[in-house]
Amino acid sequence: MKLAFEKYPFTSILGWSISRHEVFDKCKRRYYYTYYSKYVQDVPGYKLKMLRDLTSVPLEIGNVIHDVIEAFLRRLQKSDSDIDEDRFYQFARSKAAALFKGKTFMETYYKYTDDIDFDRAMERIEKGLTNFIKSPVYSWIFMKAVTNRTNWMIEPPGMGETRLNGLKAYSKMDFLFPVGDEVHILDWKSGKKDAAKHGVQLIGYAAAANSNFNISCKTIFPRIIYLLPEFDEMSVEVSEKELQNFFDTVKAQTEQMYSFCSDVEKNIPLGMEKFQKSPSPSMCRFCNYQELCFPDGLCEKETDF
Repeated sequence: MKLAFEKYPFTSILGWSISRHEVFDKCKRRYYYTYYSKYVQDVPGYKLKMLRDLTSVPLEIGNVIHDVIEAFLRRLQKSDSDIDEDRFYQFARSKAAALFKGKTFMETYYKYTDDIDFDRAMERIEKGLTNFIKSPVYSWIFMKAVTNRTNWMIEPPGMGETRLNGLKAYSKMDFLFPVGDEVHILDWKSGKKDAAKHGVQLIGYAAAANSNFNISCKTIFPRIIYLLPEFDEMSVEVSEKELQNFFDTVKAQTEQMYSFCSDVEKNIPLGMEKFQKSPSPSMCRFCNYQELCFPDGLCEKETDF
């Protein structure tokens, strides 16, 4: 089975994704700042970009784990010899040091902490990677997936653009590969398990594979691989009914986002005043743009809505 993603011509119309609709659903103002920053008139562009690029320690822990596993899989495509664990962890530390050095962290920018504890973050990274190399999925990749390693898709290039029942959408997969007549999709997670959200994500991966490769959903097997705090897996059974329900959801959510556009085809938004804030202590504290809504900073009084 030969797998290849279709390339689509550029269109301005917005594309659905789980992450985009999640931001839209939680706070319309954050959605505006994230996806329509060029229309913001009262904040300099460089400031919006700086805020958009803020990261967090948990996010960068996940990024390092993803990058190291990606490098491991690309190595495995060339050689199936056992890894040198010392060099494996040394590579992870150097990768982490480079990533952490070049980022501005929300935790320090908003003064939640004075400094980033790199060694503590590195402990989490090493634990996640240890959970990976000691896991049954690691052994399974060596025994099963490696048989067709020339046809692996590891972190496919681009944004994962696809079409779901004719609608523009994005579905970025970590690792997709055939085993016999089956197509397996693995997604690495380093955060808490969210069965509802991640279940939809897995159906989305299956829908994208079904649309791109024109293969039966019965032969698509998507799995979430949790690496922190402990190793765990989550899979879903993909059926025609599940796919249709997913397509219906994508259509409804896309139309919700369309309704905030003054020109749908050109993806031009309504005025920013239409994108209301949805303030809450839990969301605002972890929002990149919180200083735009609370110039004097968050405090108990301001977030007691």
